[in-house]
Amino acid sequence: MLYSSVPSRESSKQSPVANVLEIIPLGGIGEFGMNCTLMRFGDEMLVLDAGMGFPEESVYGVDVCIPDFEILEQYRNDITAVILTHGHEDHLGALPYLLKKINVPVYASHFTLGLAESKLDEHGILGDVLLHRVEPRDVVTIGSFTIEFIRASHSLVDCFHLAIKTPVGTIIHTGDYKVDETPVIGEPIDLRSLRRYGQEGVLALLSDSTNATVPGRTPSERAVIPAFEEIFAESRGRIIVAAFASSIHRLQIVFDVAQQFNRRVCVLGRSMQKNVEIGERLGYLDLHDGMLVSINETKHLADNEVVFLVTGSQAEPRAALYQMATQVYKGITIEESDTVVLSARIIPGNERAISKLIGFIYKKGANIIEEKRRLIHVSGHASQEDIRIMTEAVRPKFVVPIHGEYRMLFRHKEFVKNHLGYAEENIVLIENGDVLELDGERAAIVDKREIKRTFIDDSGFEEIEYETVRERKKMAYEGIVTVFLTINRRKNELDSPPQIVAQGVRGFPSNSINGSHQVSTDRALVKEAELAIAAAIAGASTQTFNDPTLLKEHIRLELKRFIQREMGARPVIVPVIREIPA
Repeated sequence: MLYSSVPSRESSKQSPVANVLEIIPLGGIGEFGMNCTLMRFGDEMLVLDAGMGFPEESVYGVDVCIPDFEILEQYRNDITAVILTHGHEDHLGALPYLLKKINVPVYASHFTLGLAESKLDEHGILGDVLLHRVEPRDVVTIGSFTIEFIRASHSLVDCFHLAIKTPVGTIIHTGDYKVDETPVIGEPIDLRSLRRYGQEGVLALLSDSTNATVPGRTPSERAVIPAFEEIFAESRGRIIVAAFASSIHRLQIVFDVAQQFNRRVCVLGRSMQKNVEIGERLGYLDLHDGMLVSINETKHLADNEVVFLVTGSQAEPRAALYQMATQVYKGITIEESDTVVLSARIIPGNERAISKLIGFIYKKGANIIEEKRRLIHVSGHASQEDIRIMTEAVRPKFVVPIHGEYRMLFRHKEFVKNHLGYAEENIVLIENGDVLELDGERAAIVDKREIKRTFIDDSGFEEIEYETVRERKKMAYEGIVTVFLTINRRKNELDSPPQIVAQGVRGFPSNSINGSHQVSTDRALVKEAELAIAAAIAGASTQTFNDPTLLKEHIRLELKRFIQREMGARPVIVPVIREIPA
């Protein structure tokens, strides 16, 4: 692991004269998660954030997805650094996969790098990466870019806005933020520095849109304290709090209120334990002596002396809360006298799973408190009046909404246009893959890159090809047909009729068909499929017949056409060839 306490790095080469800045989002636009943006001037490029996300629909064998970093190969010699705004997974989670492809220095805050180190260590590359720790108000120069790290308020600690000076003008990238003047941990948002840039002149503001549909101000992190105090005062049994492991402000509140009501805290779940350890080690979490207890120690305490701080607020099946609600987790299960607090927002797409989890908890007889019943969670993102404060402080020439679904980006645009007086042409809506070009006077989308996503398997380490995921999806919806063929190479012909095995294919018998007991209509269909395969083999060229790879593809295409024509289905087709040698 390589560190630099002096946050500066000069480009190793001189960039040619250029008069345009390119901004290319790889993720995070029109979706939740996978936040990653490229910023390019001449032959120098920065990568701003490297986040992961969750698939929008069920993808078999996949837990998370990341941007497709193959696009970076064409810029391999141009990329000079990765800049991280903060440590949430949707901004940090893809960092190891990016650095495995292109190893460049990383600039981030102390806490963000604390989280990054853990990930890089798990992937076995921590010792190979140059990490630059930066403080609020630090200024670094990386080639043509000069970046000031400005303190931001969010649900996580040690977050930054980025003020990036380029040859065509200054860009402000907000990262995730809200205007919190009374955070639980650390200093409030640095509006003074943002206003300073606004006075000097800002070309474009890339601004968080996640809560652009929400009127008013987003409450401070401190706003949840009264509700937690009420819950702790009312509860006579154990209290189980599920929160995002990265919500350090919320974790500190749980520890503080537990101390106030003479309860000890047991931390459950790998990510929660890791983040509490990092937060305490780096001085962001203040824990009283004796506050933390193990599971075994909780068994010797009265129920009204215990708080469990757990993972699983999104009903993840392998997380602590789900396990406690459905079975026994390390000797602990939810009981009738327990109070369960879901102190987190529902990530879109998780509604059904969380509803099911709540049902499991109610069946256990426990009391459950969620966001709709008490003020136990506040957002970390800017609502409309926060957006007003940010935009009026920065006073950019162009506003570029980022981070959020398209409806949020659009509502951000409408708010800025209708309430802050920006002209339509000065608000630019972009999508993933768009190439936004700025030259100091104009901002225009000049190109569109094809942006895919990369899926990560259940282990969290291996990348899965996009085509593999597409095939899995096809199998789930359209089924699979396997064709077994035996080729006699001495005679150069089929040794026996093809054997077809179909599973889940609309209109096709769902078992081994050759030799099975099917109704006559099924048998007739199977016979036609066998004849189609035999005809395909008979019509194959000598080169195709002698090459197993070409022969498999030839059979696959012919059977695909037959099934589509006869049944309208599009299953995955897998030919398997056994050869009897000559």
